[in-house]
Amino acid sequence: MKQYISYLENIRHLSPATVRAYSGDIAEFISFMEESGYSVSNPDRNSGRRYVAHLSKKGFDARSINRKISALRKFYDYKIREKETEFNPFDYVKSQRVDKKLPLYMTKSELERVDELAVKKESSNPMLGARDEALFSFLYASGCRISEALSIKIRDLDFASGQVLITGKGNKQRFVFFGRQTAEILKAYLPLRQQVVTKEGTDTETLFIDYKGNPLTARGATWILRQYKMNAHIDKNVTLHTFRHTFATHILESGADIRAVQELLGHAGLSTTQIYTHVGIGRLKDIHRTTHPHGRLGQKGGENGI
Repeated sequence: MKQYISYLENIRHLSPATVRAYSGDIAEFISFMEESGYSVSNPDRNSGRRYVAHLSKKGFDARSINRKISALRKFYDYKIREKETEFNPFDYVKSQRVDKKLPLYMTKSELERVDELAVKKESSNPMLGARDEALFSFLYASGCRISEALSIKIRDLDFASGQVLITGKGNKQRFVFFGRQTAEILKAYLPLRQQVVTKEGTDTETLFIDYKGNPLTARGATWILRQYKMNAHIDKNVTLHTFRHTFATHILESGADIRAVQELLGHAGLSTTQIYTHVGIGRLKDIHRTTHPHGRLGQKGGENGI
């Protein structure tokens, strides 16, 4: 497995988080095969099906199972290319049916409550409060993934144009935009950030740092948001990815073209972006009511006076 992990890191250039996820999925499957008395290098045609049944019995949801199937299918494709096995047991496994859920997003009121708490935190810990405000504002303004935001270096920021070039999934680059308000928040944060970096002697170039001047991790950012969620009395299951959902939802509701949103989010296909159109159904109904002749039926002055 070490050779495959090296391939993911050095040839595919996958993110550390993705490599960890693949590594964990493969390790779990290896344990299952060994406990069942089978060899990973010599699976039979039912090995994949047995493992999926095992995962279902353990309570994994369809989305998680599909992710594991995908990871293991790619693992065996690699082993076939390297002539370490003859066939892929996951070629005989169908993906699980996933119930489509509307993406969870935050209201503008909830965003304001989180921002107010960050501003309040600045009075007791200026750098951490300013960092939190900058991080949340940037995630909402840009719509980027947390892994993308945490990999940004100060030199990547272009304040003149309000944009930054980031590297997303599949090592693909795209521009994201952060606007004037977020730019001002970032500018207020940077001097405070530099004070901590100088004091701790870390000299890191990463934009978002922890209290010791080291790069902020996704785990650390998750813990930070959890405290804000609790203190802001937000009952939703808000995560860092929720800012991305909120970005997409709000700009679609404001009339943005869905293909433009696809580009901003860095989605490979339009189908991934289309889930957000369900959330703006209220706006679509308003448009239909006010622009389509049948939408005005029953209203005074509508077609045929009906």
